[in-house]
Amino acid sequence: MDILTIVADRETAPGDIGLVQAFVNTADLQDGPEDLSDPNTLKAWLVAKGLMDGSHTVDASDLKHAIALREAIRGTIGPNSGFPVYPVDIATLNGAASASGLRMRFGADGKPRMEPEATGVVGAMGRIVATLYSAMEDENWRRLKLCSSQACRWAFYDRSKNHSSRWCTMASCGNREKARRFRSQKAHA
Repeated sequence: MDILTIVADRETAPGDIGLVQAFVNTADLQDGPEDLSDPNTLKAWLVAKGLMDGSHTVDASDLKHAIALREAIRGTIGPNSGFPVYPVDIATLNGAASASGLRMRFGADGKPRMEPEATGVVGAMGRIVATLYSAMEDENWRRLKLCSSQACRWAFYDRSKNHSSRWCTMASCGNREKARRFRSQKAHA
């Protein structure tokens, strides 16, 4: 198995956790790019993920709300890596859930699920919040972490046996952080 396969396997989460991870990782905070750069890219992403059909329009305010929701979700992943969750993140999530009219519904199979009453981008944001809720109920939720590098904060799925991974990849962020710590300790000595 080559290093790219190992990294890809480590980074990709299964199921609902994977969709949450994919949404958060639409922005590479350290090196770019921003996948949701305009209303058209947001629409394309939501349609590709099956969260919205292509008949709905997307405008700049929708993009602004989607990015705020993405960062609030990043904030709720933070506690899995030892970061605090901030009240603004909770308020953003609650706002998106309320705006979409998120409600519990029972499917034809009798299983409950959360569904938004709204359509369009607001409904799609509700679907993302519902997916987050479902992901957080999964026993593997604590494996979804944020890279400990403050410049990175990439969401990665920790497949390590003892759930102790701290960086999205050891080859990049891990080595950079360890080198910084070494230089800092050497300068203080």
